[in-house]
Amino acid sequence: MGWFILSKYYRLTDEVPVYAAALLLDPRKRIAYIKQNWPKEWHEDTIAPATAFWQKESNYEQPSDHPSTPTSMPPPLAKKPNQLAKLSKKLEVRTINASVRDDFTSFINVDATDIPPDCTPLEWWCQPQQRKQYPKLSRMAICILSIPAESSEPERTFSGARRTCSWDRLRITCKTIEMIECTGNWLRQGLIQPLHENGMGLIGIPRPEGDSQDVDDDSGHYFDWY
Repeated sequence: MGWFILSKYYRLTDEVPVYAAALLLDPRKRIAYIKQNWPKEWHEDTIAPATAFWQKESNYEQPSDHPSTPTSMPPPLAKKPNQLAKLSKKLEVRTINASVRDDFTSFINVDATDIPPDCTPLEWWCQPQQRKQYPKLSRMAICILSIPAESSEPERTFSGARRTCSWDRLRITCKTIEMIECTGNWLRQGLIQPLHENGMGLIGIPRPEGDSQDVDDDSGHYFDWY
């Protein structure tokens, strides 16, 4: 059963190009990591969706990419070209503009780069030199690498509630489970502090001695601080 679940979620990563893009945008890995550690038949199915994601979501210009420089004087009027100038223009060698290069393809095909141990890939992309060299690609890298590498908060809460409601505690009501999960979350976030830690404590409903039944939530006279 365990291998079935692992295989299920492993196959689902193929449907999420962000996972492959995160590997390709890691300066320590890039495309060399995939070619070295992944089967050859996976390469195209991994790189192509990540490239398509780049083209669709991030490969566009923003005003901040090319800051405008104020001009103090208007440009001079262009002279009407003569026949010699037109002929010289035709004979010019056309060069490829560096601004039209594909940053994603060029970056992932460069050799992997070592970064300091105390520097994460996200911090590396936030450095000014990377943001200047790859203005569009750095935005994509920062967005992707900022995603937490763990389950979302609702999923963690759902799993925690299932552990709270164990098989020998199935009589716990939904409202009580909600109170327990909220209290646990507030404690982890530091929003409340118990009295024994010199905090304000939490308003609650203490159970009367010898009472094994759930206390009515509407019993306001049972409220106390503990």
